Amino acid sequence: MTIPRLIVTDVDRTLLTHDHVLPQRVADALHVAREAGIMIVLATARSPLGLKPYAEKLGIAGLAICFNGGWIGNVSTGVALSEQRIGRTDALHTMATAQAAGVRPMWFTGHAIHALAEDPIIAREAGVTAEPLIVAKALEDLPGEPGKIMCVAAQPTDREAFGALRVQLARCLSVSGSHPRLLEIGPLGISKKTAIATVAAELGMAASDCAAAGDAENDLEMLAWAGTAVTVENAVPEAKRLAHFVGPSCDEGGLADAVAWLLQRQSTLAMADETGGRNG
Repeated sequence: MTIPRLIVTDVDRTLLTHDHVLPQRVADALHVAREAGIMIVLATARSPLGLKPYAEKLGIAGLAICFNGGWIGNVSTGVALSEQRIGRTDALHTMATAQAAGVRPMWFTGHAIHALAEDPIIAREAGVTAEPLIVAKALEDLPGEPGKIMCVAAQPTDREAFGALRVQLARCLSVSGSHPRLLEIGPLGISKKTAIATVAAELGMAASDCAAAGDAENDLEMLAWAGTAVTVENAVPEAKRLAHFVGPSCDEGGLADAVAWLLQRQSTLAMADETGGRNG
């Protein structure tokens, strides 16, 4: 592990609490990291619109990763540097298949969320990111090509349908979970890891220059790719196994502890390099 020049962090249940609150101690820790010269990039399943309030509050809206890696850009202006969407044929097939399975699919354009029926569970999920919710009269009325499709399980038995959907969609789409009741669907081969690798390459950084933080299945590839991986206590077991440091739960602002650990390592490694140089 080397000193990180870039920290990429997941948002929901890593940066934010389970109630979608940004703890002040986390905001303070990220500010300290930026003051130390470390770049911070948010990587989320959210749309740019859904991420915007938090990115702007942290002062890091200029470059972010949204839609699980499908969108890279400035969330304040909405201008994308890179954008990959689900092809319309695959997207319509996914919506129809998920609707038939009873797992409440949601079509994200980046400007609004579209659904095939009025549903309080879908309305609740749309309310989390405060995006407009539009109910289509028919499948064909869904607009354009979505940035992602998210399916919601209302009860434990619905999660069994997730497994069947994974099998049906795996050959043409990327499928991963951001929460046990949320299934994220995007373009084939696109993930937070591919987006981070793109951002790092543009900045002239290698994987060893990057630290990644995340808690869920859709974070695992980026945690494995980054030179240093950190997570929080509420993370899935696979994320904890990949992590070099596990902080307290997101509800306790555990990301702040992870950032403090990274900064302490940075200081320790810098001192070791300085000592080595003097002794050399």
